[in-house]
Amino acid sequence: MPQPRRTAAIPLPTAVAAALAAVAVTGGLTAATTATTTTAAAPTATSSPTPTPSATTPASTGTVTSNPGSGTVASPWSAPNPFAAAAPYADPGYTSAAEADARRAGDPAGAAALDRITRGGVSLWVGDWNSTATVAAAVRAYAQRAQAAGRTGVVTTYAIPGRDCGNHSAGGLTASTYSAWSAQVAAGLRGTRTAVVVEPDAIAQAGVCTDEAERLALLRTAVQQLRDAGVTAVYLDAGNSAWTGSQVPLVAQRLRAAGVEQARGFATNVSNFLTTAQERTYAEALSAQLGGARYVVDTSRNGAGSNGEWCNPAGRRLGAAPGAVADGSRQDANLWVKRVGESDGPCGSGPAAGVFWTEYAIALAR
Repeated sequence: MPQPRRTAAIPLPTAVAAALAAVAVTGGLTAATTATTTTAAAPTATSSPTPTPSATTPASTGTVTSNPGSGTVASPWSAPNPFAAAAPYADPGYTSAAEADARRAGDPAGAAALDRITRGGVSLWVGDWNSTATVAAAVRAYAQRAQAAGRTGVVTTYAIPGRDCGNHSAGGLTASTYSAWSAQVAAGLRGTRTAVVVEPDAIAQAGVCTDEAERLALLRTAVQQLRDAGVTAVYLDAGNSAWTGSQVPLVAQRLRAAGVEQARGFATNVSNFLTTAQERTYAEALSAQLGGARYVVDTSRNGAGSNGEWCNPAGRRLGAAPGAVADGSRQDANLWVKRVGESDGPCGSGPAAGVFWTEYAIALAR
């Protein structure tokens, strides 16, 4: 299964008013947004500005309009933390469990390290390897297991057209088939206690290799489908502090255009290694720009921070275990969104992207 490419090397293109206005939301982008023809420079790894909202990027009011003339409904941002009542699900069927059993007699230390991964719990990823005809059953079976365990399932969607711009995790569906597929994800999760992380990389890479307005419209439709199905919480991926941290106003614009006001909020650091402190600085700035959106941080591999490499870097460690955060910030939870132990790609002697690499997993967990 592919995994996202997470790097600070890809600069974000600047917003184009005509494209973004086509999918802008009330209280978000407006026709007054100024177009520019320059390309923003790549952010540095330490950049985490806290911008002031501009007149053309107003902060959200925290309410959403269901339909013109229908009035407002309660924002998902004001709902209780979904992970406070039911912790993230740890699937006992994850690959790390079988690998631990295989090593228990001959390598008890390695087995214990793999057990840590299993106990922590990773997200279920679904993408174009799950057909439109089968994806609903796949997510429902997982969500029902989580429900039976009294936990909150975590599903990550990864099928956006032009995924990863042709890099290690290249692929995705077509623009004409994506919405039908995401509708089936929503249908499979209806009535279950599940949080969904929507399309890692999609916001950060909007306009890099696909039409920006089309991508944001597809994301907006997916968010609405999940909301209409009653999914517990929806988080749009928002990059990470080293990649998009200097582009907070632009990321906020894109999140609004992608329907963040219909979602619980956004996710940061998916499949990356930035420290939780770095990500919270970025995420709190982005939340403030949006007017209070909630967020989750992927802590699956950030226990030792980043060494600047993104593909199977050595010396990394598991971060904080998945669970709710209740400290007065806008953070809902730490999650292990990245499937711990799965390779980023054929680099650093690793296997293809998405293949479970037992030795690397053990090194992360020791």
